[in-house]
Amino acid sequence: MLKNYFTIALRNMVRNKLFTAINILGLSVSIACCLLLFLYVSEQLGYDNHHGENVYRVTAYITQKGGSEIHAAHCSVPVAPAIQAQIPEVEEAARVLNTELFGKDIIDLGEDSYYIKGGAAADASIFDILKYDIIAGNPNTPLPHPNAVVLEKEWAEKLFASDNAVGKSVKISTGMGVTDYEITAVYDKDSYNTHLTPSFIISLINTGWHGFIENLSSQWVTNNLAATYVRLQNGTSAETVVDKIDQIFRKNGAEDMKAYGMDKKMALQPIADIHTNDSYFESSGHGVSLTFIHVLIAIGVLILTLACVNYINLSTAKASNRALEVGVRKVMGISSKGLIGQFLGESFIVVLISLIISFCLASLTLPIFNQLVDQPIALDTKNTIPIIQYMIIFLFVTSFAAGIYPAVYLSSFKPTVVLKGKNKDKGSAAVLRKVLVIGQFVISIVLISAILVISDQVDFIKNKDLGFQPDSKIVIPLANDLNKQAQVLKDRFKTLAEVSEVGGGNNIPGEFIFSDIFLYKSGETVDDAVRIYQNWVDEDYIKALDMNLIAGRNFKAGMTDDSLSFRIIINHEAAAQFGFTTDDAIGQTLHNEWNGTEYAYRIVGVIDDINQTTLHKNVEPTMLVCGNGQVPQLVVKANTENYATTKANLQSIWKEIIPNTPFEAFLLNDHIIKQYHSDFKTFNLIKYFAIISIFISCMGLYALSVFVAERRFKEIGVRKVLGANIKNILVMVSKDLSLLIIIAFVLSVPISFYVMNIWLSNFAYKVDQRPVTYVIAGLATILIAWITIGYQSIKAARTNPVEVLKDE
Repeated sequence: MLKNYFTIALRNMVRNKLFTAINILGLSVSIACCLLLFLYVSEQLGYDNHHGENVYRVTAYITQKGGSEIHAAHCSVPVAPAIQAQIPEVEEAARVLNTELFGKDIIDLGEDSYYIKGGAAADASIFDILKYDIIAGNPNTPLPHPNAVVLEKEWAEKLFASDNAVGKSVKISTGMGVTDYEITAVYDKDSYNTHLTPSFIISLINTGWHGFIENLSSQWVTNNLAATYVRLQNGTSAETVVDKIDQIFRKNGAEDMKAYGMDKKMALQPIADIHTNDSYFESSGHGVSLTFIHVLIAIGVLILTLACVNYINLSTAKASNRALEVGVRKVMGISSKGLIGQFLGESFIVVLISLIISFCLASLTLPIFNQLVDQPIALDTKNTIPIIQYMIIFLFVTSFAAGIYPAVYLSSFKPTVVLKGKNKDKGSAAVLRKVLVIGQFVISIVLISAILVISDQVDFIKNKDLGFQPDSKIVIPLANDLNKQAQVLKDRFKTLAEVSEVGGGNNIPGEFIFSDIFLYKSGETVDDAVRIYQNWVDEDYIKALDMNLIAGRNFKAGMTDDSLSFRIIINHEAAAQFGFTTDDAIGQTLHNEWNGTEYAYRIVGVIDDINQTTLHKNVEPTMLVCGNGQVPQLVVKANTENYATTKANLQSIWKEIIPNTPFEAFLLNDHIIKQYHSDFKTFNLIKYFAIISIFISCMGLYALSVFVAERRFKEIGVRKVLGANIKNILVMVSKDLSLLIIIAFVLSVPISFYVMNIWLSNFAYKVDQRPVTYVIAGLATILIAWITIGYQSIKAARTNPVEVLKDE
């Protein structure tokens, strides 16, 4: 019986070569897309699962004056040791600090030195909480003493080639000074997918870092610098532990919170949630938005749906050709269930063939796909099990989804009717085909609209006035101990003909300013304070970035402040929140009180608002504080038409002054654009998959136009004999399908507007959705559809009526 079904299926596939080819090609392309998308999604959702259960990161919800809330991924330094000592359910607690808090790190080996990014200073117990693949050294005690360092494999190989790095010594310069470290272990970051992959890990009990930590040991509310991880006892309720952590925190930090006019509630975040949760600021690692994951899943499902729609439409359209077969089989005793099994078997065979082709397509297009995502995937033995799982799921789900309606529809034919030739095409099937065609093109138009709206937003991002000029700006980072060389470097850089200004700052545009304080006006109290971000800069920072000083004056060279009084320049937003007009702000004094000491900040200037970070966020109250030249980053305003030459000239001066320190430089404009990497990635993915969806939809539309034309050949012949011209025939053949596309356009506009409005809501500064965008999307889709059905329509219109009517 199965052999008979298989033979019949192959005969039908050969008999309908065009429809079979369209079904197999559409399903192959869609399954290949789904395989790549779902493998990528699986990897992203699989981050940090290897650490086991009961592992959490301690986070905080900070409610500020005015009700604004921040989800902080880090907490204050004393939290970890306190909760481990006082909460029995906490087996281990450990802190991890970014070693680049005060500038770039340098690693030295003999005469060779390199900037090294992503270093961490941590409690040794971090290795008892998080699982790392220690490939050299003792995995039980990777940090056995204060001057130990665990090095990532790539750096171990870079420094020591093929030799074993364990036992060797390196010199590392961090913000806490220069220290000789013994390499006690090497780990491989590629063994597991995890959010925290430092280039090196040193101990927090090292001399320099230990002193820094001790100074912060009583600060429970401020200096939220520590990523804090805990492992709970088995069977422990996270909610119970959170309550205990919060009680400890409030016992020690209530007074400081009151002084700052804020509230802070502790929380526990499951470690597997970190990689896909972007709601926390200053989160460790570079994760992926869960919204982006949902978009990828939706795109995969939609593309597979389009291919299944093609199969359903073409199967029901050709049903009349198989009506006689169904009637004969029913007369021979085959039940409806038997026929359903046969037709589902046929869809199974089509999908199975498509599955084989899809894997080949996925392999061929994998390099292109990996260029569109951050973390590349591989179709190798590592992913054998998920590939097989997805292939099996695609085979059975797609076979059933595509084949069940055609199977039920065909098996429902009554032999007494079809054997008389009266059941050619049920009205319900014709209606369903129309609905499905409309649905296909609604999806296509929505995706085209998305491309146009996102393209407008991308152009807006690239062209918006940010309050400073990012073009022709070169950023040169300084290592931790090079701040004292800043002025010397500035003076020498200015001697270059292509350089016009050199300024320095703690945080350049495109970086989040972590330092913030609460200031209040004279005559007010801390209850009236405004939270304001502070960026330490030199007197040339504003000029180097071409910021617009709208009131007052710039900082003056050589201007000094005592430890209790500072001169500041605020932005327009800060002036507004303090209730000052731009001009009235000049000369005003703001105050801050901490530990019984009052600090004064006198406003000497007001700058126009700048977008310090991305356009996703509103401009925050910000002040520039003169740092007297002690800055970790230099901004060089220069002619960058010949960037390579300018960079080489700057490097030459650098080597004269600081010969033993590596030189690094980058264009500020490139740095700004990198902030929108995720947005551009989304745009490119939607663009490519929109093209694929239109391609699949048009294949189905072409096949339907062939079917329509074939069924109306005799009618066309009669009309031509009666005098109809080619134009009349073209309208007759194409108007039904064209009407469906127009209906799809009307339905897609509100859907597109709603979906894109949700996406644009992620931006504080965004374009307005224009009606012309949807008109262009609709017209483009209609044009593509007309081109698709045009060939078959013209062929039908030019048919010789003699050839069609000669048998009548």
